[in-house]
Amino acid sequence: MVNERILNNYYNIGGFNKPVRIGYMMKMIRDLSPLTEDEWKIWYFTNVHDEAYLDTIVREMHQSIPENYRVSVFDCKQYIYDVMFRRTFQGYNKENQALKILREVVSPLIQEAPKEWDTDYFIDFFAIGQNNNLVGIQLKPETFYFGHYQYIVDIKGKMRAFCQQQNATAFVLKYKSTSGNDIIEFSNPEVINEIKKQLY
Repeated sequence: MVNERILNNYYNIGGFNKPVRIGYMMKMIRDLSPLTEDEWKIWYFTNVHDEAYLDTIVREMHQSIPENYRVSVFDCKQYIYDVMFRRTFQGYNKENQALKILREVVSPLIQEAPKEWDTDYFIDFFAIGQNNNLVGIQLKPETFYFGHYQYIVDIKGKMRAFCQQQNATAFVLKYKSTSGNDIIEFSNPEVINEIKKQLY
């Protein structure tokens, strides 16, 4: 089986996940609010890009990977489709759960971040505190760190840029799915207290 770190690395390096190539994924899925992954995929193919377009991206990604890695076109297609449809749908569901929890335990004023913040800084949610201080929240699955993707995707740099350019503070809130279901729980709940300190 192809090492996913290789696929993830070249997917990011090549910019195949950029909105200019595939659209603002989280913005689109939020607007659609699909009930199933199939609904999301069918809508995307009908309204954004068809399979022929994505196959072009697949071939470009494949051509960008050195032959010694022994990555096939099929491997690239499986990976791109998995990220765009299954993982985006799962992320959308997890994001909805997290937003509901945060509004209950932190502040009802927490909002989804604008698409530009999601794209430029990976900020998923934000709130403005009592002293007009801006707080950004990035939601990340624990598994993101198991794969060491933080060394491929510059999370710290993106958050630092957000804090500097938006005069804000920012936090990474990690989550995991509870055993046997898709309900999430935060694995670094101490961050919630830090967010509260910034808001109140």
